[in-house]
Amino acid sequence: MIYCLGPKGSYSEMAAKIFSKILGKNTIVCCNSIYDVFQALENSENDAYGVVPSENSIEGSVSLTQDLLLEFYDKIRIYGELDININHCLVGYNKEKIKRVYSHPQALAQCRKYIKKHGWEVVPVSSTAKAVKLVRSLGSEEVGAIASKEAAKLYNLKVLEEGIQDYRNNTTRFILIGRKGSKLELKGDETKKSTVIVKLIEDRPGALYEILKVFNDFKVNLTRIESRPSKEELGNYIFYIDYITPDNEEDLIEALKRHVAYIKHLGSYRVFSRG
Repeated sequence: MIYCLGPKGSYSEMAAKIFSKILGKNTIVCCNSIYDVFQALENSENDAYGVVPSENSIEGSVSLTQDLLLEFYDKIRIYGELDININHCLVGYNKEKIKRVYSHPQALAQCRKYIKKHGWEVVPVSSTAKAVKLVRSLGSEEVGAIASKEAAKLYNLKVLEEGIQDYRNNTTRFILIGRKGSKLELKGDETKKSTVIVKLIEDRPGALYEILKVFNDFKVNLTRIESRPSKEELGNYIFYIDYITPDNEEDLIEALKRHVAYIKHLGSYRVFSRG
């Protein structure tokens, strides 16, 4: 079973379908929110997995997913990664009569210039597919949704315009998550990456440099580093770091431990192309 952000027709479901072929799992369950995906996994068996958006090439990381990876660290790990090209469409009844558009906050942000050009009011909802479903239920020519062509077809609505995102190169990264201790090991020639969360021992000059120097000493290629509020006090941050997994990763982790208050290893996993 694979849980994903729904309803049917969401970009998350697209990613879940690809992972379902890789895993050989046919049952996909659409959840109401990203949090619900994590919670469903927390209460599931080890053979269940989830697919959630992690990062977008235009708007950056999906903050909720990053925060939940830390919140559910005792139970959840990352087992795979997949990038999907995003082609946002304006969906509805009549483009000339639209006054209000619905979509996920990330999708609305990715189409900011297009929306401003038309002077539409924006209404954020939990997913792009939920936006289409809502526009369908309202049945008004004054509302539209920003979503995929597949979602429009699924809910029997018109695609009024394709490719409305502000930048052509619009890609969203999805991660496959599952319960800690799962024996899943995805094979293949794809790149293997790892993700860790680290917290500095103290906020002082050179503290972050010492961590980065360890990666340099081990000749490890970093693919992402991002700070997030620790939620402990204002100005206190933790760092999410993605890197190409080295053969001597255990030694790398031990070396990093000498420079941090804590390090949380979220998993070493395969990176897949859409195919």
